Amino acid sequence: MLLIRLPAHGDETLERVWIRTGGRLHLGQLDLNGSLGRLYGGLGVAIAEPQFEVTAEKSESLSLHCPDCETERVWAIAIQYLKHYGFPGAKIELLDPLPSHSGLGSGTSLALALGFAITRVYGAQPSLTELAGITEREGSRSGIGVAAFEQGGFLIDGGRPGCDGAPRQRPSVPPLLLRVPFPEDWAILLAMPRSGKTFGAQEEHAFRSLPPMDAEVSGAICRLVLMKLLPGLVERDLQSFGQAVTGIQEYVGGYFAPVQGGPYASARAASIAEYMLSQGVVGVGQSSWGPTVYGFIQTGQQAELLEKLRNQVGDDGLVWATSGRNQGASWGWR
Repeated sequence: MLLIRLPAHGDETLERVWIRTGGRLHLGQLDLNGSLGRLYGGLGVAIAEPQFEVTAEKSESLSLHCPDCETERVWAIAIQYLKHYGFPGAKIELLDPLPSHSGLGSGTSLALALGFAITRVYGAQPSLTELAGITEREGSRSGIGVAAFEQGGFLIDGGRPGCDGAPRQRPSVPPLLLRVPFPEDWAILLAMPRSGKTFGAQEEHAFRSLPPMDAEVSGAICRLVLMKLLPGLVERDLQSFGQAVTGIQEYVGGYFAPVQGGPYASARAASIAEYMLSQGVVGVGQSSWGPTVYGFIQTGQQAELLEKLRNQVGDDGLVWATSGRNQGASWGWR
């Protein structure tokens, strides 16, 4: 749950709300067939790094202090909240934003953080589901980003009703089916090559242009989750967990290969994944549409593997290590 720190009664100097959170990895979909009446379903894990911070205070107009690359996106999101709730404006500051369109869930995290900060500074307390609905973040396909923002951990959502590729009504956040703490002795290696971004209209076209996944493939993914991934997670068996994650990536990547040119978003991402596997990293895959590639290792192996992976990737991308985040966003007053 969210860590809450309220201002002391009568303290009028605390007028600025801050909220800090991180991103998430999306490890694949459960069912892209839809014949049982639901589509998608997602697997994901909240990650500790990178993190970003948003602050907001009351204002008669909207003003932003953020990196130039984020100005348009922050403005568009903030305007939606201000119009919906009838607030006059806000002074907003964004520090260390997550890389956009990278597979880290930056859009959902940013939208929820902005909505949370803007509404709290005006004394409103809408639910995260309500905030997500205003900007339609993850309302149609995934609930992982909302759950990661709220409580962290390893997460599975139940997708949404429908099998025709389009919502039947205004979409709501898919239900959270499972939340399990991510093992503290497991680390996560991340590599973000500079090529292979798919988002927006490209993403919509990809989902709508592909035929339903074979029911047998969806069944195999669900079996991997239930009989290998989750037991490995609960029993802290990294090899079993990793084998299941890699298997799911192979199924999902194969399904999307016709629209992304292969099982990964780029040939560079595929080569990075192959290198990770060759070095003993397990559970290797692509987060969402990429380009971020992830892999899991035991804590304590980061230093050696990071150096090797950075040498492999070179100047063609970013490489770092992180851990799972087992709590939601933190916030308070200044």
